[in-house]
Amino acid sequence: EFTEDTSEVVCKQVIPHQEEVWLLSVSPTDGGQIITYSAGKTPPAINLFRLPELGADEPALAPLGSISGSEAQLAAVKSTLWDTHKPGGLVVADSEALHTFDYSAGNQKLKELSTVQVGQRCSGACLDPHHAGQVSTVDDTHLKTWDLRSSKLAFRKDGAHLFGARDVDYNPNVPYQVLTTGEDAALRFWDLRKLDKCLRALSGGHHHWIVRARYNGHHDQLILSCGTDSAVCLWRAASVASAPLGEQAGGGVLAAAPGGAPARPPDGLIKRYEEHED
Repeated sequence: EFTEDTSEVVCKQVIPHQEEVWLLSVSPTDGGQIITYSAGKTPPAINLFRLPELGADEPALAPLGSISGSEAQLAAVKSTLWDTHKPGGLVVADSEALHTFDYSAGNQKLKELSTVQVGQRCSGACLDPHHAGQVSTVDDTHLKTWDLRSSKLAFRKDGAHLFGARDVDYNPNVPYQVLTTGEDAALRFWDLRKLDKCLRALSGGHHHWIVRARYNGHHDQLILSCGTDSAVCLWRAASVASAPLGEQAGGGVLAAAPGGAPARPPDGLIKRYEEHED
């Protein structure tokens, strides 16, 4: 639990998990449901659980569904995604393919519906929050968007990053806009309909690969990223955000700069965080 008065994160409950947890994703519509991907010393598996009540004497995960890596022919899993457009829908991205599943109530086994091959080195994926059946992936240096209904490629950008692309995320407020991260230590912003050039590129915060980045769900001017340099960076990208430059949430206008023009905070790094355990 985050305490605003002290800016501390306090552990409220420890819940045992039988296997090593390599990925965890909380349902965006039901905070009591989670997906885990376990691997390591045990056979890989995707598991769906319900969390126990906070304060339970002996907290334990309640299994809702599962599927083993051998049953679904999963390679190394990179992303587990809740399909908010389809009740009971899950999308799992491994290093080679997108797998869609159904977790209908009462079925203890996740049912695999389809598989779409996406490339040889897929490292991340994200569901389009604006359009049903659309998923973007990054593999090698490529950015690709897939239509799961037809299992066909909708958009493609080769050479999205030098050396390799590592992650992708959709702008929650602007349709067709995504950001990607790469092994070139850069964030790049794209309009999927105009992939001839990126809308914006930001760098200077990380000194090595950027492996993950996410938009702020309420203020899409803000992006948080983490990299293999053990740093977490907070960025501003107002020039490609849903609100015009100089405009605050709610329609207010920022104070004017000298000369009468609205003050426009520049895009770029806001703060780099390094004071944390590895």
